[in-house]
Formats: sequence, structure tokens, C-alpha cells
Amino acid sequence: MIANIVRPGNHTYGVLKYLFEQGRSNEHTDQHIVASWDDFIADPGPWDSPGHPQRLGQLANALDLRVEQAGDKAPEGHVWHCSIRAAPQDRILTDAEWATIARRVLRATGIAPDGDPDGCRWVAVRHAEDHIHIVATKVRGDLRPPRNWSDYRRAMNELTAVEEDFGLTRVARGPEAAADTSAVKRPTRAEEEKAKRLGHDKTAREQLRHTVRTALSHAKDLDEFFNLLADAGLQVETRTLPSRDLGGYKVALPDDGTPIWFSGSSLATDLSLPQIRQRLADTEAQPTPASSAHQHRPNPWHVATAAAAAAAERSPHHLAHADDGAVQAHLTVFGEVLYALPAHAPAGLRAGLHRAAVAFEHAAHTRARADHQHARALRGALKAMRYQPADHAGLAMLLDAAILVVLAVQRRSALHHHDRQVAAARQTLTHLQAAYDLIAPASLDALAERYPPRQHGAPVRPRTARGPAPPRRTDPH
Repeated sequence: MIANIVRPGNHTYGVLKYLFEQGRSNEHTDQHIVASWDDFIADPGPWDSPGHPQRLGQLANALDLRVEQAGDKAPEGHVWHCSIRAAPQDRILTDAEWATIARRVLRATGIAPDGDPDGCRWVAVRHAEDHIHIVATKVRGDLRPPRNWSDYRRAMNELTAVEEDFGLTRVARGPEAAADTSAVKRPTRAEEEKAKRLGHDKTAREQLRHTVRTALSHAKDLDEFFNLLADAGLQVETRTLPSRDLGGYKVALPDDGTPIWFSGSSLATDLSLPQIRQRLADTEAQPTPASSAHQHRPNPWHVATAAAAAAAERSPHHLAHADDGAVQAHLTVFGEVLYALPAHAPAGLRAGLHRAAVAFEHAAHTRARADHQHARALRGALKAMRYQPADHAGLAMLLDAAILVVLAVQRRSALHHHDRQVAAARQTLTHLQAAYDLIAPASLDALAERYPPRQHGAPVRPRTARGPAPPRRTDPH
């Protein structure tokens, strides 16, 4: 179950009107009260029934009674509004079960403690099978405000117990549930509705963020970064300071009618111009040995694969012992690797690898500010990959290294009880392992072709081109 607490201001009637009417898309059905501070409170009835506005006004006045009594002592923004939603796979709860859940959340948050006759006035409304809304006015019977600080955290903790008691789906949440630590800026409801109207499976904000991250994973400097955004079809504008230095940038979709612009920081906190500039600066140039008739320049894909493998071997140690800034730097650069891989992968793998990159974005970000100099070598190798053709063996090795990193991230998140990050890491692993299973046979075929022919009397090769794929790393726990 998920709770969402908002404070809509001082308009009790307006909130009730929204709950009891048909909704913006006629999504509200069978609106009715399932519980309240007073078991004898009258239900306003269907929104289109005669006298409904009057009955709704009477309910609002009853909820606001203590607010009127408190006068100037009433808190500003006295309306408290909490929605509680069950998971899609949960069974349909009865009205009586929803009433119990509402009372438990109100008790846990301090809005209406059990056995307290002075608790705040409240009402729980159900207008869909999978959720309820609780509306309360934050003035107690003694005309004091309730002690409802940290109400979101307390509500989520209570819902964890509710899930266990009612046999419902356990929603991933950690000690940081009260504040989402992800760098991702979530789309607004208006953005989601617009995407739905246009038939898009992603909002404009999500499409732009994915395109910006992909461009950043390939770019060597700011000029190339902006060129890649333009090549991807985005509208790009930059802001210049009076000193003529670049001060920021914003992007918009090309087919969005009237352009709706998003700054980098509005897409994600780590996509602001200062963050991007720092990441591009902390990139180690790759060596370019002199070529000769007997010496060939090393394949950048092989260099990148070796760097990724070496970083992967060290990543469990870094995640367990390095300072937070170094840890976040390694996680950030592996996120860049995942966003870069679809461009180098066969067409059949690109969608899965893209989903892995998006999931890892949620799994890897923490509150720590990344110290990007700790990941200079891998970022430099990543940039060198861009203009080189990938081979199946190199891609398989990179996927194998990425799987090891994600396993380490998952273990670290589990140790810190960060359930959301653990769930995102598992989702990342699912996509990476599926891609690895598809690419490994082709990589073995390529290696088999390079294997020297067996001479008379030589031992038989331990593996053939059609042999099984090498086992993927799995978490021993």
C-alpha cells in the first residue's frame, strides 16, 4: 500500500466536492463514506442526486466546526488529505477493512489517536475499488493542532504492518521513504494525462530525460553533448550569463505542439549544467600508442571492456569501504555505461538494455554527491567506444561486468534496508541477464572461429561454438 499526503489549504468543501463528484475522466464510481469521526454522519449520496450540494456543504461545515471555534488560533492550511492505495495485484478490500485501515493510519499519524475524544474530525471516502481518501481538519477538540509531525513516515510504517496483517502485497519501502532519494524528477499528473491523450507510453519529461542521459553517455565535451541532443531531434536552448559563460540549458520535444521546455535540473538533479560539466571534465583520456607496420592500435572496445572488468572486480570493495562520494561516482559511471550500451547492441537487445539503464538509475542514486574523479578511467574508456564497432564478445564481457556491479549494489542496498533500491537492482538484473543470455551464444561462436585448428594428437577443445553459454554470475545470497 502507498500513502500520499497533501495539504490542499483551507477549502474543506472543495476537497470533498472533488471526492464525491465524478472526477475529471468519470473515474469516480459509487462514492461513499466508509468511516468517520462520527459513525452517524450523513453520507452526501451520489453527486447527481437531488440535494447533494446541500448535504456536501453540511458535511464540510461539520468538519470545519472546530476550525471556526478556534478562530485566529486555527492553523493556516488546516485541511489534511491522505489517499491510501492498494497494490494492483491485491484483492478487493471491503468497506469495513478500509475503515479499519483508515483508523489505523489516523492513529499512527497523530490526527486521531485511539480513545482520544479530542482527536481531529475526519472522514474516509471510497470512490474506487483500490483506494480511499481521508480528509481531516487539523484542530482538536481542545482547539489545539494535532501532533502529526513526520506523518508521512509514520503512515508508511503503519501500512507496512497493515500489509502483513491483511495479507497484502509488501510494497518496497525503506527508512528513507519519507523523502525519495532518487535523482529522478517524477512527472506531474498533467504530464501523464497529456501523454495518455497523445497515445505515448512515456511523458515528455521521461522521454527527454532518457535522451539527455544517452547523449551524455556518448559526449566528450559540452559542444558534442548539445550536438547529440540536436541530432536526436530535440529542441535545445542555452542560457548565456553576462560574463558570456554558459549558464544553463533547456530542451523540448520536437512534436509537442507548443514547446514545453525543461531545464536539465528539472529532468533530474544530476543533469544540471554544473553536474554535467563536472562529469565531462573528470574523464581520463585514453592512450593512443603510435602505430607501425607491426603494431596495431588497441581496439577501444577491448580497452573499455578491460576497464569495466577491472572496475567490476573492485566495485564490491568500493561499495563496502569507500567514502560515499567515491561510491556514487562509480555508480554514476556504470549508469552511463548502461545508457551507452543500446547504441552498440544488436536491435533485438536494445529495448531490454534501455529498460536496464532506467531501472539502474533508480537503484544507484543516493543522497551522496559524487566525486567523479574516482571514475575517470572507466568514463574515458566509455567515450572511446562511441565510434568503434562493437563485437559480441566485448558486449558479453561488458554485460558480465555490469551484472557483477548490480549484484554488489543490490547487496549494499539490502544491508542498508533500502528496499526501493533493492527492487530496482533486481529489475536491472533481470534485463541484463536476459540480454546476456541472448548475446553469449554469438560471442562463443565468434571465439570458436578464432580458436586455432586442432592438430593431430592435440586434446579436444573443452567448448564448441554450439556449446552452452558460460554461467552468469549470480548472487550467492
